[in-house]
Amino acid sequence: MRHSNFCFSVVLLCSLLPLAACGGGSSSSNVTPPPSVSVSIASAPASIGAGANWQYSATVTGSSNQAVTWSASGGGTIDANTGVYIAPNTVPNPATVTITANAAAGATASATLKVLANDPLGTVSSSSQLSSCAGPLQGGTCYQLAVSCPGASDISVYLKVLTPSVAPVGTVLFGVGTGGSGLYDDPNSAGYAYGSNVVQSVLNAGYNTVQVSFGAPFNSNQSAGWLQGPGGVRRLACRYATVADWVYKNPKAINPNVGASVTNSAPMCATGNSGGSAAIAYAVYEYGLNSELAMVEPTSGPVMTRIDLGCSPCSSKVTGQVCSSSTNTHPEMCYESADAAIVDQAYSSGQNSGSGPCTSALNGNPGANAAAIFQSDSILYQGQLTINIANTRMKQLLADDDTSNAVPQATTWQSLISPAPTQQCMAGVQHDMPSFSSAATQISSDIINNCH
Repeated sequence: MRHSNFCFSVVLLCSLLPLAACGGGSSSSNVTPPPSVSVSIASAPASIGAGANWQYSATVTGSSNQAVTWSASGGGTIDANTGVYIAPNTVPNPATVTITANAAAGATASATLKVLANDPLGTVSSSSQLSSCAGPLQGGTCYQLAVSCPGASDISVYLKVLTPSVAPVGTVLFGVGTGGSGLYDDPNSAGYAYGSNVVQSVLNAGYNTVQVSFGAPFNSNQSAGWLQGPGGVRRLACRYATVADWVYKNPKAINPNVGASVTNSAPMCATGNSGGSAAIAYAVYEYGLNSELAMVEPTSGPVMTRIDLGCSPCSSKVTGQVCSSSTNTHPEMCYESADAAIVDQAYSSGQNSGSGPCTSALNGNPGANAAAIFQSDSILYQGQLTINIANTRMKQLLADDDTSNAVPQATTWQSLISPAPTQQCMAGVQHDMPSFSSAATQISSDIINNCH
């Protein structure tokens, strides 16, 4: 009697429950399991230079909640909300850092990052000789290089090379201002009135001369030059450093007549004005080319010594008059609006909107992490810490009548480099120094006397 009541109870219960609950398997295909949540970190670099930055991003699958919290272990800092990572100013021990993304939906992903003493150089995947060469100086050979750098789009770089009739005593690089789109000897393509005089004098002294252009007059699609973003100023400076390194390591490509035993372009030296001076400084310090560049002469710069102070409201950081007889009316570190628009290009895919992160910060409306990113991207990313740059002789040439922030930015560089670069101010000269005869003569003289 008890047994039959028990069976009846089980049958009644099963009639009220889903079939699967009573041991039936045929209805299991109608039950949808909960989705699995996962998170993936996108575009994680393998390595980064000390003090450099990287914008991490993550994608959450299996959930509409895309919220992620970031953390870093092993060195450096990361904004928990935005994913902006700033590497430590010195290489940690061990050098490997772990970046972790914790999804609010319940998943975790990690990526490792190696912090190096210098930013990683890029590669030159191909080089080809052009059929003709531009600019007033004749007899040159022009080349096109395909350059790739980590975290930046690929770019074409152009070289105008003139070689002496005898064995060269060295190699000298020449760069123009802003983003380096132009030839030093050609005033019609962002060059200078007396640029050809400088190049010719150095050539006559027995040096290979290599003018570096990141666009004009060879390519009209790269008006921003090496600053063509996105990627940020410091990361994009890899383009110039990679080209300089290629010139150093390929002496026969520059001058086929060098001896068979020649393995590099030493002594190799460089000069560049304004933005070109900044590219040189990044190459020497951030990219470790102080071992390859025997002597450099930045003129009217480096203008990106402290981008964070340049992209800050005027009157907030003042250095005072620099050149003793100067008519300089801009003793502040801040950029003018046109300069800020140039910096903006490095952080977006647009050419020059004038409404990017530097302009916003200059106008008192900095974006998230702006100050940290701009300092990380500065040549002197370590702030007020004195740094040692051995092996490379340096001289800075400044213009008394330069009314931009180039002079205070340059003087900040000079004051924090050991051994301190020689600094000279020139009377009656403005920002585009090689366009003035006296400055052009001084530049060529400095290079000839010190590039050894």
